[in-house]
Amino acid sequence: MKHIPKKSLGQHFLTDPNIIRKIIGHISPKETDVILEIGPGHGALTQYLLNSGCSLTGLELDTDLANKWKAKEAAYPRFRCIEGNAISLDWTPYLPCDKVVGNIPYNISRPLMYKLFEYRKEIGETVFMVQKEFAEKLAAQAGEDAYGILAVLSRSFADVEHLFSIPPTVFYPQPKVISACIKLIFKDIQIDDTLFIEMVQAAFNQRRKTLRNSLKKFYTLELKDKFPWEKRADGIAPEEYIKLVEMLKVES
Repeated sequence: MKHIPKKSLGQHFLTDPNIIRKIIGHISPKETDVILEIGPGHGALTQYLLNSGCSLTGLELDTDLANKWKAKEAAYPRFRCIEGNAISLDWTPYLPCDKVVGNIPYNISRPLMYKLFEYRKEIGETVFMVQKEFAEKLAAQAGEDAYGILAVLSRSFADVEHLFSIPPTVFYPQPKVISACIKLIFKDIQIDDTLFIEMVQAAFNQRRKTLRNSLKKFYTLELKDKFPWEKRADGIAPEEYIKLVEMLKVES
């Protein structure tokens, strides 16, 4: 029986073999890789990953599709499919891993990024398909319209690369937006994640105010001349936010 895409799950299945091979080329799966795939779906990427001989775990929310992949576990001893929500699941049993990959439903893109940030020290890199507008938010530079919380966090924690755009015509059903394939290679950066994320969110939640006002919780006289307090949240690069967190930790 043909699987009918579920709108409630944001399912848009990739169908173009040329695009699939292009994505696989950027993933470059190897037999020695440990890979976590978010939403195997119909297996556009999954079968290529299995053929590479890598150790593969798939997280699939759709019960019908999860059962389909579980039935293949016997044929692929290094493969397992876990039925569940990638956002609410504890990833600890599947980490560390070399790569996290997938065609990401647009409605979970943001919470999934925060999940990746949470586990970033145990992940080498990611290759994802997301909405192009979302990809632009991840890679935006200070001063650009798309520059916000996601850009500061993603560019602080990783090197972000927009690989290529993907038209709606290569999906079934066709989405109403253009997609993009992106790669994040996580950095070995030592920082207090909780404090850093809290501070960046506070800055951008009042982005029209100067940082002196939006970050008044973190302002001290000792830091008066060591941070551009009179600028706004979207006017400084991620490195400046990192520097502030480091100074705050020294003070505490």
